[in-house]
Amino acid sequence: MRRLEAFTLATFLELHPTQVTVMIHQAHYDIPVSQDERAFLQLLQEEPLVLLPVSRDRRHLLLDRLANDPIVSEELNDFEGAADSSVSSEGA
Repeated sequence: MRRLEAFTLATFLELHPTQVTVMIHQAHYDIPVSQDERAFLQLLQEEPLVLLPVSRDRRHLLLDRLANDPIVSEELNDFEGAADSSVSSEGA
């Protein structure tokens, strides 16, 4: 879990052609994005709240590191499983 301390969580605000605007501690930052990152962020745009991993210097998204971290993958799978079970129990 300590590896996650290298991340700063940012709230996704707006996607532009070459950058994403995020909010970290009440301040806005424009961070450049690659074409792959932009394509991924386009999918997330419709979500009401998305937290993104950002480098401590607030210059880079850390989506690649996040996607390749086995601990994070396991936690995301656990989270998705918990979300699915709460939705199915509410619908019953």
